[in-house]
Amino acid sequence: MKAFLIGFLGVIFGIFFLIFLLYLLIRFILNKTGFRGKRLYDLYKEIKEAESRNIEKHKQVSNLNSVLLPSILRDFEDFNEKEFYTKTEETIRIILDSLERKEKKNLEKDDYLLIREKLFLQIDDLLENNIQKRYDDIIFHKHAIKSYKNLKGMIKLEVSSSLEYYYEEKRDGAVVVPSKYKKQTRYTTTFVYVYDTKQAGFDFRILGITCPSCGGPISNLRAKKCSYCQSGIHFQVASLAKSWKVIDLKEDN
Repeated sequence: MKAFLIGFLGVIFGIFFLIFLLYLLIRFILNKTGFRGKRLYDLYKEIKEAESRNIEKHKQVSNLNSVLLPSILRDFEDFNEKEFYTKTEETIRIILDSLERKEKKNLEKDDYLLIREKLFLQIDDLLENNIQKRYDDIIFHKHAIKSYKNLKGMIKLEVSSSLEYYYEEKRDGAVVVPSKYKKQTRYTTTFVYVYDTKQAGFDFRILGITCPSCGGPISNLRAKKCSYCQSGIHFQVASLAKSWKVIDLKEDN
């Protein structure tokens, strides 16, 4: 029994001795690398603070306002930049809210005519796969005009927006992304203004509108059926004319 106790104490002493040697080795390495006198806890705090500062950093937006605004004002004398950004914020909020609630009601408005089918498919996918997304405490930081193109019978305008929100995602009830995740991100919202439906009807494919059933490109504004799968397409030309409509919303990586 005595021999066992001596052996046991010897093992314990040996473990503590190894820990002490490891401690001395770590201190030696830190001193050699320029961390003399700084505790490991201090280093850990600095790393976490740096990560926090990085999380809080807002995304930058592509600002071409000084170049593009003169062209916009030449085409639209009453164009109000601030009001358009307000419209952009409202558009993003309604789309994200519809995806969160998995409801299509707010997307029935004419403003969402050109993006409606794409969003409906996203909502159906969320329902089918039992995916729940949340976008809490949305705060917009900055907007800027990203591009402006006068095409045949229509105008295409893109707005870049930096924003933040607390994002949560669940799949089949299991948390994939926790709700405390504060996301700094950037979205590009694309609007079109059809000023001549006769011209726009022939080049509608340049807007990237696709059939909600098969994904084939829609090349004619007045098309009643998809030329690929013959599914019905419901576009009201009168609802498009001379008003800004959102056609796309993408989160930039």
